[in-house]
Amino acid sequence: MRIGALIFDIGNVLVPFDWKPFHNRLQSRCTNLTADTEKEFRQLMVRFDLGEMEGQMFSRLAVRTLGFQGDEEELVTIWNGIFGSNPPMERSIMALKDRFPLFLLSNTSDLHLAYLMQNYAVLQHFADGVYSFRAKCAKPDPRIFETAIKQFGLKPENTIYVDDLAPNVRSASDLGLKAIRYDLTNHAEFEQGLAELGIEI
Repeated sequence: MRIGALIFDIGNVLVPFDWKPFHNRLQSRCTNLTADTEKEFRQLMVRFDLGEMEGQMFSRLAVRTLGFQGDEEELVTIWNGIFGSNPPMERSIMALKDRFPLFLLSNTSDLHLAYLMQNYAVLQHFADGVYSFRAKCAKPDPRIFETAIKQFGLKPENTIYVDDLAPNVRSASDLGLKAIRYDLTNHAEFEQGLAELGIEI
């Protein structure tokens, strides 16, 4: 079956992220950083990614929950500072963008999406995206994959899906997508996976 399109996760596929610098900054800027408050903050992040609140409310609640010694704008700056770049994947996207429709499917918030779109040019090569905060559900929930397939107008059996997390890959596979698990440390394996599906980079 000929491949007609590719769908990519964003985090740790197109754009790497690392929570350690964020956590280190919090430790030096928060007065209330206990195990309980970190758990409460993680729950807040999940609700944010599911679209239960917008960025302004999230940043306000986060400052209060963590006892953050700064304003909401500073917290958001630290929150967005987790991202890096993935030059090998950027080169692959440049090789694919004129040959196939490319789409995004990501568990993310409105704050992160706005930051990513403004700062990572690789994302401009994608025709459309489905995001958890808009879909009100998150991977590996099959509903978000079903939303993407319908919104993008794709046939699962003709579509490659790329994600770094095994549960998401399994969920995509269960719906008939040709799912590839991506390893940031082994980009060559990803290109080999594409080759096995008939796509040479």
